[in-house]
Amino acid sequence: MQELVGILAKKYYPKIVELRHQIHMHPELEFEEENTAHLVCKILDEYKISYERNIAKTGILASIKGKDGGKCVLLRADMDALAVQEKTGLSYASKIEGKMHACGHDGHTAALVGAGLILNELKDKFKGTIKLMFQPAEEGSGGAKPMIESGILENPKVDAVFGCHLWGPLLENTAQIVSGEMMAGVDVFDLEFIGKGGHGAHPHTTIDPIVMAAKFISDIQCVVSRRLKPVDAGVITIGKISAGTTFNVIADSAFLKGTARFLSEENQKILQNSIENIAKAVAFEFGGDFKLDYKREYPPLINDESAAKIARKAFAKILGEENIIHTAKPDMGAEDFSFLTRERKGAYVFLGISKDLKNPTLHHSSTFCWDDKNLNVLMQGDAMMALEFLQN
Repeated sequence: MQELVGILAKKYYPKIVELRHQIHMHPELEFEEENTAHLVCKILDEYKISYERNIAKTGILASIKGKDGGKCVLLRADMDALAVQEKTGLSYASKIEGKMHACGHDGHTAALVGAGLILNELKDKFKGTIKLMFQPAEEGSGGAKPMIESGILENPKVDAVFGCHLWGPLLENTAQIVSGEMMAGVDVFDLEFIGKGGHGAHPHTTIDPIVMAAKFISDIQCVVSRRLKPVDAGVITIGKISAGTTFNVIADSAFLKGTARFLSEENQKILQNSIENIAKAVAFEFGGDFKLDYKREYPPLINDESAAKIARKAFAKILGEENIIHTAKPDMGAEDFSFLTRERKGAYVFLGISKDLKNPTLHHSSTFCWDDKNLNVLMQGDAMMALEFLQN
């Protein structure tokens, strides 16, 4: 079967490269992916692959049915771009000011279309159903959860889920597929410290919210080192702080925005409680007040052991067993594919795209770029994971 997949990948490669370039030239932010969805559906229509559109605004769910009976597997790709000004100089660089595919989602989408074309030609050779999930809004709001809530995992019921991410920290022609913890969960929070403004020369008549914010930022950095187990990973980041209007006026309030990242629900509770308690303690210490808006975002992404084994077997047939990384530390980035693995057993794959790890491809960078040839590996990998699962 792998030989047939390779032959068909070669057949469809030029079309998939062109699709990737079209998507890259016309990037769309979260829940705006109308043109991207149109490009995908145009090819699905051409090859008579059935699908449902406008799921969670711009999402697509396509289905390929094999012979009667068998299981159901879902493959997922994300479609959205980022608010980044492209500076790659590519012939197919973004034509949209301030928007860019700076994380590889153009490749994820194009390669999943390619996998769909391959699997559509092989549908008389497998039993079961393969669903292709083209998801909006992985960056930011998260499109996986509303697509799941729309019922994409039912009718027929999905038995397993698989996804891939083109990955700058790895060399081309290697793949990282681990069992267990793969990526972190993430929460976000907005915090306001409320003080009492006044003249910079008379701080004793004020309650300085900037000093409160500074104390909070300093104290919060002890949470990971002193509240979590030394062998556990966690991150609290304050990414934005704003306060004041000029140099000699003590402000009325200070605003902070941050994230908390974790690999278990136990540690999530510790981080959230610590943020709340430290904010409350700081406000009490200075005689001020605070408002905290804490939001749960993505759960940790945990690879099922049996699904990871299937993914490793699939990619080993393409890249060779020696190029599959079985063990690695989890990445503290977050991925809303985790909502899928929370509902069904599944595995997520990192596929390398860097040519030199001394100068790796940097995600979310204005110069982020990678070689089209990686599409060939990715579409074969997507297809082989589905086939390995259905035949397992």
